[in-house]
Amino acid sequence: MKILISSDGVHAHYFQRLSWVNALNACGLNATLWDCKNVSAFDAFDSFEPDLFLGQSYNLTDSLLKCIYERPHLKVALRAGDWGDHEQTVDKTKYNILYCSETEKQILKRLKEETGKPDFVHIHYTDDSVKNTHNHFSKIGIDAKSLMMCADTFSYGGSEFDENLACDIGFVGGYWPYKGLVINDYLFPLLGNVGDYSVKIFGNQPWPANQYCGLIADNKVKDLFKSAKICPNLSEPHAQAFGIDVNERIFKVLYSGGFCVSDNVASYNIFEDGIVLAYGPEDFKTKIDHYLQNPEERTKISQRGREIVKEKHTGFDRAAEIMKYLGMNNLADNILIKKMEFINE
Repeated sequence: MKILISSDGVHAHYFQRLSWVNALNACGLNATLWDCKNVSAFDAFDSFEPDLFLGQSYNLTDSLLKCIYERPHLKVALRAGDWGDHEQTVDKTKYNILYCSETEKQILKRLKEETGKPDFVHIHYTDDSVKNTHNHFSKIGIDAKSLMMCADTFSYGGSEFDENLACDIGFVGGYWPYKGLVINDYLFPLLGNVGDYSVKIFGNQPWPANQYCGLIADNKVKDLFKSAKICPNLSEPHAQAFGIDVNERIFKVLYSGGFCVSDNVASYNIFEDGIVLAYGPEDFKTKIDHYLQNPEERTKISQRGREIVKEKHTGFDRAAEIMKYLGMNNLADNILIKKMEFINE
């Protein structure tokens, strides 16, 4: 099987798609990433001739649609923004949630009627959340599925302690005003007195903090997670408010062997006792202080967190879910069997 996976920039979802590519190729399938912003759809499809296309509903250009229409055999699954009952409860001037536009809905409706595609749409929420955030896709005959973030076992396995990255608190990620609404309350109060905590922050854009260390090589991110005593996870405001989002950071922190203290988002219960949740900024600081002083507790929790991600939330698991959603159960089973040959111990 040949699988073409669309990517539209380097961000969390790029790394997720890369994890699918790595897992699929490890299982003997032929998967490749397509940079849909810089390579034309005609060039990508004509040179590769995929059996399965994994893309995004918000990137359905005229040329891409033509490529789909020309290939009746093609299976299609698309990431799509919210379209469901939940939308009616949200103040859109306050929360920055991706919604399916009216144009997208019309394109998808016509595409489904005329080709039977997409086979499904998906989002990185839990299954229970999708039933509320994406339930209106059924109006146009399209199933909506949960396809959560995951850990790329090839990128985040085999982490090593690095003295140069050792610190009390290590964080990799961007800073922008919307996300800063949470970061400002939780993390910034710990940065005021430089001597109180050893903090290293890395990201592809400057932070308004002295502890910002610039860029970090992709192959060293796992070592930072392993070397920092605590790797915070801080979510965007809508995730805290509605509990429907599960971000990428926790998966890769835990698989790298890191210890995670996170703000509280209802969907984070999937990590069970493998992370520590903080119920507000003061509790966040209290738990940071507690676990800095109790390394044996950190070790126990981080080991449990890695076990949970390794068991349920790797690129192999997501690749198998995609195949199951397409009715390819035997292929899904084979992917999970292959998983055990490649998963990092």
